[in-house]
Amino acid sequence: MYINPEGSPYYVIASHPFSIVTDSMVEESDTQEELYKGIRHIIAQIEDLSFQLPRNAELYIRFDKAAGGYRYYFVDHDAQTEFWLQDIEMASLSIPEVSSTYHMKHILQNHYWTHVEFFPYKSVPKHLRIRLADLLRHARADQMTSKTSTFPYNAQQCADFIQAIDSDEVTEYMTCLFAHIWAVIARHQCDHFYGEQHVRLCRDRGVSRKPVAQANLYMKICSALVFHLHKGLQVELELLYMDTIVYAVEWRTFITEITKRWQGAAELDVRILSIDTAFLFFPIGPFPRFLAFASILLTMGGILSATILLRRYAKAKNLDAAIVAVYLRQIEDKTLGFGPISATFCIPQACTLWSLLLFPLQILSSICFIPDTIKLPAVYVVACLVILAFILVVGGLRQASFIFFWDNIAITEL
Repeated sequence: MYINPEGSPYYVIASHPFSIVTDSMVEESDTQEELYKGIRHIIAQIEDLSFQLPRNAELYIRFDKAAGGYRYYFVDHDAQTEFWLQDIEMASLSIPEVSSTYHMKHILQNHYWTHVEFFPYKSVPKHLRIRLADLLRHARADQMTSKTSTFPYNAQQCADFIQAIDSDEVTEYMTCLFAHIWAVIARHQCDHFYGEQHVRLCRDRGVSRKPVAQANLYMKICSALVFHLHKGLQVELELLYMDTIVYAVEWRTFITEITKRWQGAAELDVRILSIDTAFLFFPIGPFPRFLAFASILLTMGGILSATILLRRYAKAKNLDAAIVAVYLRQIEDKTLGFGPISATFCIPQACTLWSLLLFPLQILSSICFIPDTIKLPAVYVVACLVILAFILVVGGLRQASFIFFWDNIAITEL
């Protein structure tokens, strides 16, 4: 009996012509008998098919009590791959669609290294150790020089892994570590079509074709109500979920930025709310009082929506990429894409902007109740403030437009 570094027991039978591994409870007589039946049946299949096994083949077999039978697969330690004696439907093994035999190789390598990670009783050959270290060094340099690297680990993580595997020790713990990293890399190579003509070289470049999100009348109205602020967020979410692949570091950056926006909108709403409340104590007419009440409702809506969103996504930064990918798949509309959720994310800021628009109207509508001696200067002051705000907003939009324009130029040139 062997024990995996994480604590799970497994059993190995080193026999000819292949070794056998199982994690079934062989101490139970019924399980042991079923395993032996399965092994004898597999050996009979090999003889009937005249199947030539690889020199370093290994059989994994497990008794499935629920199905009343056994499950198995072979691995080839020399080729780092997985195989079976008969044809297998890919859907039955949860294997995604592949574009070529070479593409399928990476999936089978991922399965192989996962097998080694679970059953690390054999050491990893030296040439694979050296290759892994070289690959991590290259990936580290790529992460340090590019913001759109497709490698799943960042530069610091690569450096830590290089230091961790820099050892000649041959133990189950080192084998498990090597296998875990190799399994992630094999999956990465599969996801990004490594070695194919349509390889993905940047994380923000799509490979598969995806229908363009179409905005209906309802979405156009919502877009106008939030001042089209959601369009930038929609692009960010689409890039974040490019070809259904998610990077945890990109997700954390997105959540950090969006939570800062919600917090900023809530803080500004509190200030506007206090000003609007104080405004009600002045001797003003019914119309400016109505505007003040409307602004108060908007600021309260902004504070409430920001609080709900902040509470909802309080722990979102701690999610790993797999969970985020499932979440993004659930919130993406089949027709509208990420339009609805991005508009929802913009509600706090939209409420703030609406209340800011009502504020100068309150002042202008109250001027008729102000003495003539200060009415004209008040108009000039309000006009200057509105013009200044307009200049700041237009300047910010022009800067953002320039950034997106530059990205589009870069994409066109590529």
